[in-house]
Amino acid sequence: MKPDKAVIYFTVCSGTGYGIITSLIFILINNNLDLNIQIKITLFIVSFFLIISGLLASTIHLGHPKRAWRALSQWQSSWLSREGIAAIFTFIPLSLFFIFWIISDYNATYYLLIFSSICSVITVFCTAKIYSTLKSIPAWNNPFVSIIYILNSLVMGSIFTYTILYFFNHDNKFLSNFIIVISITALFIKLLYWYSIKIPSKSNIATATGLGTDKKTSFFEGPHTGKNYLTSEMINNIKKSKSFILRLSMCIFTYITPCFYLIQNHNLIISQNIISISLIIISSIAMLGMFIERYLFFIEANHSVSLYYGNKTI
Repeated sequence: MKPDKAVIYFTVCSGTGYGIITSLIFILINNNLDLNIQIKITLFIVSFFLIISGLLASTIHLGHPKRAWRALSQWQSSWLSREGIAAIFTFIPLSLFFIFWIISDYNATYYLLIFSSICSVITVFCTAKIYSTLKSIPAWNNPFVSIIYILNSLVMGSIFTYTILYFFNHDNKFLSNFIIVISITALFIKLLYWYSIKIPSKSNIATATGLGTDKKTSFFEGPHTGKNYLTSEMINNIKKSKSFILRLSMCIFTYITPCFYLIQNHNLIISQNIISISLIIISSIAMLGMFIERYLFFIEANHSVSLYYGNKTI
């Protein structure tokens, strides 16, 4: 599939924004929601910016963005519609949470944070289901897709939250340990996913045409000589060497580097300012790695229509 910049930005940034909200649960577990007002406002601005900008970017992908509201009417059959409704509904408890948190009404804050986190995870899950339910793309029609979307959201959100907390001299060791565990888990699941999509699907040129076997059937030439929508949007290939380098870079940037740094962080004898700057750089690198991950998610996915354009299997 052709990687779309707007969709990549939407899935990465909105997922990170929702992950920030969910990661605050681990502050709640420590019974330490009474944070500096600057931390609260910073978390509010960063999370809302990522979520809103991501959702706005998703409308750019539409042919007629002004008609985006019509997609919400198909909630009974469309995961895209369900994702839109979930995203809009999540703003209600999310906004109330930050209002009560900033004015220090902690009795309401606890429940609103839990409810907002649940809604955030559901929204990310709906986003993942948009792709995982497409049977025409075997690489997406995979049980690992939804799990990876949620895990990546938690990884990125937790890294951003920890970075913001540390910048304001608030070191949450529980959150730090969670990042290490969730990063290792996400890396393991991602490797399993890459292994699973490496196995060819049952669809091949023979099943597509209904003629003979995949070893005997071949096309004399393509359906047409010029490019069209299918060849430009549905059929995109990437060299194995380039794919390997990007996969390795993504794993190092998003999973290994933050995990390794947090393990070594408490053994480093350096100033707090240097650690804060290092965490900001690591968060930026992790975000870059997540953009690479989502780019690969699209370009490595072969649509079944490619069987009619020379692919022996998908």
